[in-house]
Amino acid sequence: MTNQPLLSVIIPVYKVEKYLRQCVDSVINQTYKNLEIILVDDGSPDNCGKICDEYAEKDKRVKVIHQLNKGQSAARNKGINKANGELITFVDSDDWIEFNMYDIMISKLLKYDLDIIKCAIFETDGNKIKRKINHKTNKANVIISENIFDLYFTEFTCKVIWNGIYKRNIIKNVEYPEGFVAEDNYVSGMYLYKAKRIMLVDNFLYNYFINMGGVSKNKNINKFDICYCTKKLIDDLNNDGKVTKNIKEGLNKKLSGELYHFLIGDNNRYRTVEVSKKVIDFICKNINLRRKLILRYYLVKKHIKVK
Repeated sequence: MTNQPLLSVIIPVYKVEKYLRQCVDSVINQTYKNLEIILVDDGSPDNCGKICDEYAEKDKRVKVIHQLNKGQSAARNKGINKANGELITFVDSDDWIEFNMYDIMISKLLKYDLDIIKCAIFETDGNKIKRKINHKTNKANVIISENIFDLYFTEFTCKVIWNGIYKRNIIKNVEYPEGFVAEDNYVSGMYLYKAKRIMLVDNFLYNYFINMGGVSKNKNINKFDICYCTKKLIDDLNNDGKVTKNIKEGLNKKLSGELYHFLIGDNNRYRTVEVSKKVIDFICKNINLRRKLILRYYLVKKHIKVK
């Protein structure tokens, strides 16, 4: 491809010594060559920092940032601030990508003047593919230019950020909420809201490794983080003043569901002792009768006061 735009690949790195080389190698060996690879060593206590420096010595496209541990969101924010590319993408440091991922996706992005392009996903345990995650929509490989935000409610592939390539203007001025591990719930929504043209391709190009020791792969992620990031998305979109009624209703239903799961669930970091009647009324407005009864049961069982 002639006149290849620079693609900045941002990889937060923390406690993935066993998997890091496979990840970085899959990016370095892409058939698409005009890359800026930003490795953000987030104060990793193992040898990840040294491995990152080794790659920087071997390949001038690799840039390394060392920082004290601040979490994945802070690492991504740092990478974005240092990125020079017209296009930006992300890879989790225990995942890896197919050798031609960027060639396939960028060629389509440029051909159709897209703001975002998303691929299908292999979910793997490292030895074999456990699940193929394709887009649910029947509009795969078709440009979507209307009701793009609807994908936030229907597509797992559009709720994560690492299987996409984004024009710089989509990324600009969107910061990952730091200190929370459900940050994709906020950022993916902001990206979709800003996009005018998007395509979902049914090529399986991203390998999502189920590493139960990894931050983003931990099924015990505290549900309060998801509630916070969803509420932040609602507040920031409302501040824009142009949000449609359908988006508002959809996000309110999502937040109600997340709050419901938070209150009835076993929380490792929090024990809820009191919740406002306003919050309960908000939840009940957007959930069905069965869930209302279950919620009332758990409020009594867990001795949560409603005031």
